[in-house]
Amino acid sequence: MPRRPIDTTELTVGLPMRFNAYDGRGNLLLCVGQVIGSEAQRAMLLQHGLFYGSEEECRGPLPPPSVDLSPLARLLDARRRLQAMLAGPAPADFPRAVMDVAAQVREACRINPDVALASILLRTEGPYSSRHAVNAAIACQLTGTALALDEGELAATVAAALTMNIGMFELHDRLLACEGPLSDAQHAAVRAHCQLGVARLREFGVADAGWLDAVRDHHERSDGGGYPGGKRGPEIGRPARLLALADVYCARVAGRDYRPPLQPTQALRWLFLNEGAMLDGSLARVFIKTLGVYPPGTGVRLRNGSLAVVIQRRPTGHQPVVASLTTHDGLRLGSPIRRRGDVEAHAIAEVVDLPALGFRIGMEALWGADAAD
Repeated sequence: MPRRPIDTTELTVGLPMRFNAYDGRGNLLLCVGQVIGSEAQRAMLLQHGLFYGSEEECRGPLPPPSVDLSPLARLLDARRRLQAMLAGPAPADFPRAVMDVAAQVREACRINPDVALASILLRTEGPYSSRHAVNAAIACQLTGTALALDEGELAATVAAALTMNIGMFELHDRLLACEGPLSDAQHAAVRAHCQLGVARLREFGVADAGWLDAVRDHHERSDGGGYPGGKRGPEIGRPARLLALADVYCARVAGRDYRPPLQPTQALRWLFLNEGAMLDGSLARVFIKTLGVYPPGTGVRLRNGSLAVVIQRRPTGHQPVVASLTTHDGLRLGSPIRRRGDVEAHAIAEVVDLPALGFRIGMEALWGADAAD
């Protein structure tokens, strides 16, 4: 079988191998699917590694994540891979690399959509840029599924969510720390990021019109008040309108250095009442129904006085399944107790900010193996 040295463009720290790498004696150095963990490991592979096989085999799609990964682990890995991809040199086949990350997000949502939604609210660690992008991709995937979007449109929308801010990736995290109004230069950079993002995606080989249009138009608003083109209503494609909803919701529940996050119920209410006309009122209704009036991960107080977390949506929306964290008189439970929301004492009385009350919530204790990380 022919062999050749590995090219520098084929190895990216934080991304999995596309092929098996061997040394000159045929000893396996790193197998397909294993993640390149450090710059030193990458340098070692470039110095000693050889690829055995055809060029077509070498440039095949990234392998899917291990079947042993939980839905939550898939999402956290998607964040890490996306961060490495956008912060470092673009992979040799950028569109396929993004679609591979999108596939991880979509599979996690298929296996356990409640865990995927809860990760938006409960796993707030790591760089904001990649976390926000994956969160928006989750919301797009689940809402797009509820809308019965065709496979191509939905895949393009999820890919657009992952790359919507590529035009200001370096600036994004820095803007979060701003305590006052943006400077004129910062404001101009923000308004330019949609068109710059499309230019970068084209440069990296993205040719899918739906993907590019959604990135360009996700800040357009139905009343014409958005940017960069001031488009109105039907001029804005459905992927961009859906992405706009996901972007706004995920930003509101994440908060900023200068303001606390909104509770998800507030963010959804604001989305519908204050911004539905500017975005898309009919899509907003489907979006809210999909996430649930009380999305998984929401902290609540039950009518019997105990504190709990929403763990599962139900068709009625207003009566989700919850897990109690305390007794009715405030004593912390050793492990969460699953409750039925249709029992009067266990119905939701109000939404509460559990972290502000000193609760740090481990998702595995609430969702089991699907939330192992």
